[in-house]
Amino acid sequence: MSRYFKLVSLNDPAWIVREFGEGRVRFGWSPPGTDLREIKNLPWDKYSPEQRVTWRYTKFLLERVSPGDRVLVQPEQLMERFLIGEVIAPGYAFAPGTLKDFNHLLHVRPLTPSPIPVNSKAVSAALKHDLSKRGHYYEVYPEPSIQELDRLVEAAQSSTLALGGIRSDEDTRDKTLKAIKQAIVKEISRQWPVHDFERFCESLCNTLDYVEVKERKERGKGWDLIVRLINPLTNTVLMEDIPVQCKNYAGAVDTPQPVDDLERCIRNSSADTTLALLFIVGDLTDQFRKHVQLRQETLSIELGRRITFEVIDQERIAELYARVVGKALRETPGGAGATKPPP
Repeated sequence: MSRYFKLVSLNDPAWIVREFGEGRVRFGWSPPGTDLREIKNLPWDKYSPEQRVTWRYTKFLLERVSPGDRVLVQPEQLMERFLIGEVIAPGYAFAPGTLKDFNHLLHVRPLTPSPIPVNSKAVSAALKHDLSKRGHYYEVYPEPSIQELDRLVEAAQSSTLALGGIRSDEDTRDKTLKAIKQAIVKEISRQWPVHDFERFCESLCNTLDYVEVKERKERGKGWDLIVRLINPLTNTVLMEDIPVQCKNYAGAVDTPQPVDDLERCIRNSSADTTLALLFIVGDLTDQFRKHVQLRQETLSIELGRRITFEVIDQERIAELYARVVGKALRETPGGAGATKPPP
């Protein structure tokens, strides 16, 4: 069986597909001057913050993916279609620094002549599930899905791939789910503005398994909540005293203020704190996400320990809220009331 990696490559979908057709899988986190082969040859303590961000999020292109492996490319969010290609020698390369981003590339032999709709009747529900996980990249490992992907490739190569149309019901469900998430986000933003949003996040965390809110007090130290994470396998404390920031914005978010507050959280926490969380409503721009990643790397260098800022964006907040509501309805006869009511 082949080895498959899924890559999320979100830029101009038409350009990503066009580049794929010419044998290049493009990947982000790659401004000019961040060739992974050059970064790898540097001592770790000589990495700039930008090089650390690049290496952290893209080193798999150099260290895990090899010629002969197969990659699935998702060119847009939410996932609607995917491409399959086989990595060929030399594998990884770095484009001339003419682009602001997406200079990393893998040389591939396209195995699908055009993108495959994820809701095609040729794609099983199990395979769709395995291709719809979060993450900018991961290996697809369930054996049935690998076998199904191999069959799709074989059919595409022999020109016998018949997509058989779209599962209209599933396509409609996807669109409905997207609309529901948007409606949830809009209502949360309206009903829980500014400091009220902290109470919403506290209540939401208290309804989640393996998360405990220890404190919600404004102490002028940068955090809105302090939480504890529980190991779901052993039911023991996994991480203690994690600072949490809660931000409710309208429209595009490119301000560094939440990042400044995350830094304050770390600086005002104990010396062994390595993680801070940010619950945030708003449309996060690429610039904002780069603020987050560069700041955590800069802080890691200064403090001499790995600092991680985890962002729980509005889409994920909507998913968590929907899960909590669904669980409450399932657990309560007649669908009303719950032991731990959602916020």
